[in-house]
Amino acid sequence: MNVNRGSTSVSTTRRRRAPRRLLGTGLAALLSTTGVLPITGQPASAVENYVRPVAVTWTDNARPTSSFPAEDGALPVGTWQSTDGDKHTSRAYFTFDLTPYLGQRIISARTVAGERSVNNCDKPRELQLWRTENPASAPTWKSAPTAVKKLADLDVPGAPCPSNYLTTLVTDEVREAIAAKQSKITFMLRIGEHENGVHWGRRVNVLGVSLEHNHAPNAPTKLSAGGLACRDDLFIGTTRPEFQADVTDPDVNETGGGDQLKATFAWWPVDRPTERTEFEYSYTMPSGSRFRYSVPDGVMVHGGTYAFSVRATDQYGDTSDWSPQCRFTVDTRVPAAPAVSSTDYPAAPEQPNSGGPGIPGTFTFAPNGSDDVVSYQYWGWNGSGTVAADGPGGTGTVTYTPQSPGYHRLEVVSVDRAGNHSTTRMYEFYVRQTAPQITDGNPTGAIGEPRELTFTPGMENVVEYTWQLNDGEPATVRADADGTTKVTVTPRRGGGNKVTVTSRTSDDLPSGTAEYHFYLASAPTISSPDFPLDGSDGPLAGTPSTFTFAPGMPGVTEYVWSVSGDEQHTVTAKEDGTATVTYTPTEAGFQWIEVFSRTAEGDESETGSGYFVVFSHAPQVSSTDYPMYREAGGPGVTGRFNFHPAHEGVTGYVYDFGDGGQTVAAAADGTATINWTPRSYPADTRGLVRLKVREKIGDIVSDETEYAFYLGKLAPAVTSEDYPPSGEAGGPGVAGRFTLTAHVPGTTEFVYRYGTQEKIVPAGADGTATITLTPTEVGGNYLYVSSRTDSGITSGEDVYYFTVANPG
Repeated sequence: MNVNRGSTSVSTTRRRRAPRRLLGTGLAALLSTTGVLPITGQPASAVENYVRPVAVTWTDNARPTSSFPAEDGALPVGTWQSTDGDKHTSRAYFTFDLTPYLGQRIISARTVAGERSVNNCDKPRELQLWRTENPASAPTWKSAPTAVKKLADLDVPGAPCPSNYLTTLVTDEVREAIAAKQSKITFMLRIGEHENGVHWGRRVNVLGVSLEHNHAPNAPTKLSAGGLACRDDLFIGTTRPEFQADVTDPDVNETGGGDQLKATFAWWPVDRPTERTEFEYSYTMPSGSRFRYSVPDGVMVHGGTYAFSVRATDQYGDTSDWSPQCRFTVDTRVPAAPAVSSTDYPAAPEQPNSGGPGIPGTFTFAPNGSDDVVSYQYWGWNGSGTVAADGPGGTGTVTYTPQSPGYHRLEVVSVDRAGNHSTTRMYEFYVRQTAPQITDGNPTGAIGEPRELTFTPGMENVVEYTWQLNDGEPATVRADADGTTKVTVTPRRGGGNKVTVTSRTSDDLPSGTAEYHFYLASAPTISSPDFPLDGSDGPLAGTPSTFTFAPGMPGVTEYVWSVSGDEQHTVTAKEDGTATVTYTPTEAGFQWIEVFSRTAEGDESETGSGYFVVFSHAPQVSSTDYPMYREAGGPGVTGRFNFHPAHEGVTGYVYDFGDGGQTVAAAADGTATINWTPRSYPADTRGLVRLKVREKIGDIVSDETEYAFYLGKLAPAVTSEDYPPSGEAGGPGVAGRFTLTAHVPGTTEFVYRYGTQEKIVPAGADGTATITLTPTEVGGNYLYVSSRTDSGITSGEDVYYFTVANPG
């Protein structure tokens, strides 16, 4: 036998299964108060079941001919007293069904017992586990089954009293019974030397067996070679095929997990079975995985017949049967390119006198001398597919329907029994034009004007036409005796329009589709005596101006217009279809206007547009007291602001510091000066003030100038010798004095926050005040301070930071 490594690959679509070494629910419930079951060093797989007995009986020496079932899942073992004071001695018997496990490998078996109650926990535990013969009927004290062997003293070191987990291995006994093909096994619980002593008696739970067992894997299935499922008379087109097989195991536990498996692939020439090559995987994968093996180069030849089989092995070494053989023959000879023919659509350059778009044609594919072709594959502009040959080396026929006139082609390949593809045969042909002609009797018609269209056939025996205007409902009309017909359309949509039409013959053959496109200019025109619409400079910002809209189609009743993408406005058209609107630009620069018209029927035109430039005359602003983008002054500090005109004839200015607009008249030279005294520090903008100014020329208000600057806080200064701003001083509970000095003239009081409370202290005539604070926390402390005047002018707030020392 050869050992050939070849190559392998593993399906990446399989999910990893969780290990299945989990206990049954019965054992889990039994162990709920004692923790987990000790696990031996077995591989984490096979199946583990908690097996319950099929027969449970206890006996009583005081009633020697009777047997008794468990009561509430418990049985007496040893000596006990009844309510009338009589003494009883009992033993418990548990018979388990081994039928489901016959023929399986027993990996481990462990009995699990538990004590429900104990007569005297001061006495040592003498609970014993025995194996007995299998009773023919329920045991009694008098007809008890013969004891075969004492298996264990169930006195687990360190176990509590009572203990609900007393366990011992019984693997050998179960294996022995399985090997002897016994269908049952019986265990007995009894008390040892002091069986007759009341102090040693107890009640026990029903005995169970934690059984780990293993089936041999299933024989692998779903074999394939070279990508083809195994079957009779299989041919493959490669000397290096990949073998595949699904490998499964019958062992499935409660979570759906299964054994870890590996596969062995074996293959050989059918006429030389002794030249067998085997490859065994060196690693395992979960049950249900698909294993792959690639035959190496140079060992298979064209014309050779081979077989392969697969076997599975689990981690316990149990093996499946070999799968049924998969036989195949290697055929690497590529078939000839097929011959293609069609009487409906003959090969180019011949021009057809029949057929057309939407009319199916029959195409025949022939093997061109290859005797093992089984199918043909084809691709065209209007469809593709595969057609079977009518026998090995036979022909295939397809129906193919071109959807457009002119040049077409089909690309066709032959496929042999091994899946080998031929080179591509290109079949070129022409499809005649069958679409009707469309003639417009009113090609210059406008929106809403009827047009008579004449349809002329593009093929013989036309009896009807189906036409459609834009996205309207299709309509069908009968053709006249000469094959023509006339229809009337009334377009109501501006811009591009389209009429489509197809015809149908008396033989129910469709034509190609004809399209007639025409354009209806419908956008309204825009004019203005004030705004040049060629992009040159227009009027000053703020100048009321007009636009006039004229219709581009009949029946206009209103216009919808907007400027620079802002809110749309609707204006009613006059009797002559025009409308005039007034627009006052508030901003300067490049702008555009858009407008479309609407009829009473709801027909809308295309959109017309125009572009114009509004001339800026925003004023200039200056201030030496509050320079632009710099911090200066502060609350209570008056500043002078100068306004300078950008255009002649300025009569005043509108300005706003953010507290409401105000006006000031301009001097003869067009300038103006204002004084402004801030009353508080704008903490929300961190001192930023935005002054907005527009100039006025009569009723014309210009676009806006923004002048931005920052106010100083003018917050009070804070000094303290007791708690200076650097270093540590004082301590919790140690009072300190802080002196507050105002920076805003006329300050009458200080507002300070230390902790969560805000307090007010009057300012002296010198603009100072002294406060006393007693810190309670060591480390960093914060004092927040601002000032106010009688007139309500408020400084900004500042913070004084100091560190309180730790006295320890």
